[in-house]
Amino acid sequence: MSHKSASEASELPFPDDYLSSGPSDVAEDLTEHAKPPSKLRITVIRWAPRIFTIIVLAIIIALLVHLLTDINPREILHSIEKTPHKIFAAAVLFSGISYLALMGYDACAIHTVSNRPVRASSIAIGSFCSYAVGQTLGFPLVTAGAVRWRIYGKAGLNLSTVAKLTIIANLTLWMGMFVVLGTALVFYPRMMSDLNHLSLEVNKGIGVTLLLALAGFVGWCGSGERYLGRGVATLPLPNARTVIVQIILGFIDVGAAAAALWIFLPPEANISFMAFAAIFSAAIILAIVSHLPAGLGAFEAIVLLALPHVPAEKTISALLMWRIAYTLIPFICAVGLFALYEVVTADNKIGRGLRSFRRALFPFIPPIVGVLTFLGGVVLLVSGAVPSYNSRIAILTHFVPLPFSEVSHLIGSVSGVALLVLSHGLIKRLETAWFFTVFVLIAGIVVSLLKGLDWEEATILTIILVLLLSFRDAFYRKGALLSAPPSKGMIALILLFIAGSTWLGFLAYTDIAYQKQLWWDFTWHDDVSRFLRSTAAIFIVCAAAVFYVLIGRRPTRKGPEETIPYEQLKSILAHANRADANLALLGDKRFLFHPEGDAFLMYRVQGKSWIVMGDPVGPKERITELMWTFMDEADKHAGWPVFYQVSTEHIPLYLDGGFSLVKLGEEARVDISKFSIEGKSGKDWRFALNRMQKTNLIFEIVPANRVLEIRDQLREVSDIWLSKRGAAEKGFSTGFWDDDYILNFDTAIIKREDKIIAFANLWQSIPRKELTVDLMRHLPDEPGVMDLLFLQIILYGKEHGLHWFNLGMAPLSGLSPHRLAPSWHKIASFVAKNSERFYGFSGLRRYKSKFKPQWEPRYLAYPGGWMLPQILIDVTALISGGVSRTLWKK
Repeated sequence: MSHKSASEASELPFPDDYLSSGPSDVAEDLTEHAKPPSKLRITVIRWAPRIFTIIVLAIIIALLVHLLTDINPREILHSIEKTPHKIFAAAVLFSGISYLALMGYDACAIHTVSNRPVRASSIAIGSFCSYAVGQTLGFPLVTAGAVRWRIYGKAGLNLSTVAKLTIIANLTLWMGMFVVLGTALVFYPRMMSDLNHLSLEVNKGIGVTLLLALAGFVGWCGSGERYLGRGVATLPLPNARTVIVQIILGFIDVGAAAAALWIFLPPEANISFMAFAAIFSAAIILAIVSHLPAGLGAFEAIVLLALPHVPAEKTISALLMWRIAYTLIPFICAVGLFALYEVVTADNKIGRGLRSFRRALFPFIPPIVGVLTFLGGVVLLVSGAVPSYNSRIAILTHFVPLPFSEVSHLIGSVSGVALLVLSHGLIKRLETAWFFTVFVLIAGIVVSLLKGLDWEEATILTIILVLLLSFRDAFYRKGALLSAPPSKGMIALILLFIAGSTWLGFLAYTDIAYQKQLWWDFTWHDDVSRFLRSTAAIFIVCAAAVFYVLIGRRPTRKGPEETIPYEQLKSILAHANRADANLALLGDKRFLFHPEGDAFLMYRVQGKSWIVMGDPVGPKERITELMWTFMDEADKHAGWPVFYQVSTEHIPLYLDGGFSLVKLGEEARVDISKFSIEGKSGKDWRFALNRMQKTNLIFEIVPANRVLEIRDQLREVSDIWLSKRGAAEKGFSTGFWDDDYILNFDTAIIKREDKIIAFANLWQSIPRKELTVDLMRHLPDEPGVMDLLFLQIILYGKEHGLHWFNLGMAPLSGLSPHRLAPSWHKIASFVAKNSERFYGFSGLRRYKSKFKPQWEPRYLAYPGGWMLPQILIDVTALISGGVSRTLWKK
């Protein structure tokens, strides 16, 4: 709670927008809006605040001299020594809550005045350091303003924006004080009348006026965008939702700061917390008006006047302890934190070294924070199961209604379970887990105090919260919390600790006989009743989570979830070195494009595997960046990046990316320039051509713009071919029939008279002069027709000056049989030899060998480790539409 920072806005002679404008801009704006002030007016403006401050200071000094007459310093020291350490620790904790609310001040203000995102850690450091320094040293325009500008300036905000957010933040403080004063005057008019000696009706009237003014301000801000000032001095006001949040933050800030002082008051004070909070707010207002450093003297004078029946020595000791807990300790922490921030962000050896250390620590933060969050959940569960301290409950009864404490006890136990579950998401680096954990931790801190002033567990949760906020960027993966559900071991561990805390609770209350009435007892000291209700809530939450997991079904992705940019793909494919890059036009893949728009990779997600088909497509200088970008994207979603059927050309790139490589097989590529049907080696091919002439078969290349004319015949051949084989369409790495897809390419056909009996659509790579086929289908009872089709395509390529004809890959071929070969080679060879009834591995190799191709290896690049079997299953399922369809060819 910043009772001095509110004076910053009043000390600014001009809006800070002028500071970011040139001299001519300022002069022009002044000329436009106002005449130059006279010398008398300048003198009055310059000296009036100083004279006012001197007068107020004189009055306060005179008042303090009167109040502090006959004060015994020894009694003050004796009163301080008698203060229990637990009370001081609680005051420090309440002060921490107040400063947390102050961070919310700046967050709301930045949201209002700036579109530039600012990291949560920068907001936390900037707000805490500026408020702590400004409240201690005074002169916030110089001290707090310098700190705030230093930190927020590095975050990208200009000086004008910093000045505006300062004004909005101070508006939050005033709203908090008004809501505290209004609530006290409306609901506790008699107590307030005893203090201000006004009638009940007048106090209620003032309170209603303040609350109605706040409600009116909320309504006014909610009716449209609102601004104050004009020109360069325009100040945007928050919307209604933000104003409501500001009011809540202000109430928490003022209330927590008042509580930090209230708990130090001696029993003679005999004043309720709400009434004292109103006194506290009035003291803050006078401290702001006085313009004294930290409000020193003015604040103390109001508190002493409001408590005339309390010995002055005891009141002064309470004020001194509060100054230490609320002002001095935060100031020391702020100076240290600001110094550390300057060192870390400095461009020197120390700063670079610390940043390097942070980067080195970065990968270990998620598991560390995950474990700490799990332990925080255990602390909340144990705290909810064991009895509370009676001394703390006695303090709590004065300023927290019983229903609030009861609800807090339930929320605390449920929050403990939530933290146990969320810890798994934090270890997985899930962004959603980070957001939910921050929310649950804040709730846990608040309810820990409301249910029993458990400052120890609140401190533990605060440390975890600070770590989370400081390393926000360590939790970057997208996805729902249950997208990566906890393992069985993790679930067992969670249930074990829940059962352990429950057993501990029953052990703590063994001397209390169970009765049904215990469930419905609501008093401050009925810990066993709260334990029973919390245990029931825990098991209800656990049962609901189990039920959700059992009935939940994740949707199956049947295709890409984006519009395919065919025109952009075609422009890139026109310059692609790989003919099989035309798989991009199949329509069953997602795409990651280079920012320059001249390169892409195509992929699909199956389970946790993010599978790229082949090498990235595009200029060599783009490939590396595309690979790393894809790996980042997969990592954000906790996926496994996989590159399927990659060539030897980019193997160094995949090794640099930390991938492991396993050989999938070899690709057959026929050198068209060396292919010949002459001589002894071409005898079989000449025989095939002669048979083609005798059986009246005709070969033809149908251009892509005429394929529509024969599409129905092609579809008929395709359907008969699929029916005869008893096979279903595959995908991803091979084409399938699609009415639109087939129109993209030239098609080679063999027909008898006007009837098409075989066809294959052609892919070409113009830069590499490569030709290959995709769909290869024919009518039954036409032996050797595919040999003829391939032969004619090769001859067509030779005629048109092409260099290569790609026959595609022979899976699990070219593997080494040597006893020292990798285990994968031995396993794959065994599978190939014993799986002929499922897939003709050796037969396919023999068939392609007839064309005397050059064999080039193709690999699977994957992250390495134990996930290879699952990745192979995912690839198989992706290509075949499921493992069962691969085994039974359906």
